Amino acid sequence: MADWGTGGLGRIEQREPPGSSVYRPEIDGLRAIAVLAVVLFHARIRGFSGGYAGVDMFFVLSGYLIARLILRESAMRRFSLIAFYERRARRILPALLAMLTVSGCAAWMLLPGDLADFGASLAAISLFASNLLFWHRDGYFSLASDATPLLHTWSLAVEEQFYIVFPALIMLARRGGRRVLVAALMAIGSASFAYSVWAISTHPEAAFYSPLSRAWEFIAGALLAAGIAPAPVRRLSGDTLAACGLAAIGYSVWHLTPAIPFPGLQALPPVLGTMLLLWGTRAPASRVATLLRAPPLVAIGLISYSLYLWHWPLMVFGGYYLSNPFGHIRPVMALLAFPVAWLSWRYVERPFREPRMLLSRRALIAVAASASATLALYGVAVSLARGVPARFDPVIQRLSTPGPEPDYRCSGQPVTAQSGTTRCRIGGGGPRPSFVLWGDSHAAVYFPALDALARRHGIAGYDLTALGCPPLLPITARAQTASRWMFAEDRKRACLARNDQILRFIAEIRPRRVLLAAHWSTYGSDTPAFIEQDAARRAFEQGVRQLRALGVHVYVVLDVPNAPADPRTLAKAQLLDRVQTTRGSLADYLRRDAIFRTMAADLQRRGLITVIDPAERLCSPEGCRAIQDGYALYFDSSHLSRQGALYLAPLFEPMMR
Repeated sequence: MADWGTGGLGRIEQREPPGSSVYRPEIDGLRAIAVLAVVLFHARIRGFSGGYAGVDMFFVLSGYLIARLILRESAMRRFSLIAFYERRARRILPALLAMLTVSGCAAWMLLPGDLADFGASLAAISLFASNLLFWHRDGYFSLASDATPLLHTWSLAVEEQFYIVFPALIMLARRGGRRVLVAALMAIGSASFAYSVWAISTHPEAAFYSPLSRAWEFIAGALLAAGIAPAPVRRLSGDTLAACGLAAIGYSVWHLTPAIPFPGLQALPPVLGTMLLLWGTRAPASRVATLLRAPPLVAIGLISYSLYLWHWPLMVFGGYYLSNPFGHIRPVMALLAFPVAWLSWRYVERPFREPRMLLSRRALIAVAASASATLALYGVAVSLARGVPARFDPVIQRLSTPGPEPDYRCSGQPVTAQSGTTRCRIGGGGPRPSFVLWGDSHAAVYFPALDALARRHGIAGYDLTALGCPPLLPITARAQTASRWMFAEDRKRACLARNDQILRFIAEIRPRRVLLAAHWSTYGSDTPAFIEQDAARRAFEQGVRQLRALGVHVYVVLDVPNAPADPRTLAKAQLLDRVQTTRGSLADYLRRDAIFRTMAADLQRRGLITVIDPAERLCSPEGCRAIQDGYALYFDSSHLSRQGALYLAPLFEPMMR
């Protein structure tokens, strides 16, 4: 976290120029507000949905303190890059390496996939590049809900990347005088802010993790240190500015949510609010400064770096090994983080802070390089070993690695291109395809089973699936609300147009059979409104009759039940000897799909379709299984794995004859 390495204890860096006060304890109070916002956000405490803006506060503080240090020491002609980086190493590395070492030990019992991911992030932060790793993985708020113990190190990486160029920039610009320095900082900061605003809509992950989109926040603090405005001379004006700053920060913490694009324009309130607080509290006898100097706030500010380092791994490992991370365990781990942070501050941070106290500069570099290299090698090793699955018994290994993600490469391919290629043929090349698979992602997962059966019977078919696009069934408004990303208006129109193309394609090639499959309940077919909407029912039946009129035998696959948990959760239950049902409720499954099942049964009774029911293989009166012979039948909580699709293959045997 930006300049948490100063930890609230970089009193040398908080000294004003000669003649000013030696130490500004209100800065430690400001650190406390920032770290508490982040911790309470991660603990899922109501009212702190925007607590992640505390990171931006620290970026401003970091730019302010470091720029002031460089400018002050340069004016005294005793600034040294080597000494600067030594101070950074002494403040950041000891506590960081201690946290990484403990986390590396705690991670050894993670499931293979989770340990492999942990290893990659451990290697990345050892090189201060974890922000680049997470940038190419997923969004911050998605990863924050997963087993990612080192996710919070992205901000440390951004800080260190900034420090590579920041001192040299300050020194070069300073040679031209204060005006040149301010102009250079404003130009670079404006470009960074413009990039941040642009990237929000085009590359949101880059906007969040990239140092280019965060540089303006550091520079905002540096501009204050460069003296863009004199300190307020009256308490009232200073306190008014500081109070506005507090209000802006409070607004961000309360108003922002993970759903709001960030940083960009939304980062202005916490950044400007921090600037106003730093500026306004310099007024003589500032009451806001007195508030921020309250001993509890200063105490938390002193341990803020260690608190930030330790709180997130405690929450992640606690949630992983003890309870659901969205349950009560997060607040408990947040409380535990305070004594752990104090111990880290007292016995790890402080002893290394003063030069030559424990290690000389040369020894410090050697020890830090050795420790970082060891951690990086450990991370690379477990990542390349795919999490060392041999640590666990075969059942846990199979459940924790349910196989590759379902192959959706053929989903959404242009319908008109199907007859000219064998890429998406089920059963490969050879005879003219005699059947078509039509449906959404719940249909696409059947490809491995149908492909094996088709090859055995010497026939072929077309894969005409498209993610989020059900066959024949109109997409209801309810479905659009339930899965907004999938059913935006343009997606709905594209789906309806594709279905028309498929009908024309079937009329052209005249296959003998069409297999319809989908996650039917997603599209509103599990509600009474579906039955009441005669137009929807008529559309589905009309589509079936169109196919029948072409001489096509229509098979409809009812949806599979939801798994009681995803394979990873089932594997964790096995790992930790927890009681976890491996069967879903048959009653809930039948109730969920009752309306569509009734409609399908009616169409079958009238001889229009043949129903294929996965419940015949998956379910019994005791429930619906998610595991068979130690293998996960599901890839996630609703999509079949390859093993699950092959397990249901016998249901399709009659269609292949």
